Amino acid sequence: MQIENIDFSGNYEQAVEARMEATVKQQQAEAEAAATRIRADAAAYAVTAQGNAEANAIRARGTALKDNPGLPGLVTAEKWDGHLPTTMVPGGAVPFLNVRGQQ
Repeated sequence: MQIENIDFSGNYEQAVEARMEATVKQQQAEAEAAATRIRADAAAYAVTAQGNAEANAIRARGTALKDNPGLPGLVTAEKWDGHLPTTMVPGGAVPFLNVRGQQ
């Protein structure tokens, strides 16, 4: 005996179809939530990594300044273009010039 054509009621077919659609929508929502979580984790990691890199750079710079107290003057001298300011405050000091004699 072989059954070839089983016909279900329209309501039953609609219920099965609605259940399948709901399952697909739920899976899509879960996938989107997972993707959002991954993007948020990646963004948080990037912020943390950038913060750590900046903190390490600040620490290294602080150590360099502590170990080399003349470094700010060297950096200033390296950046100076050799021209004095064209305007100065009356009675103010000439910037970047140390006029004391060496001992």
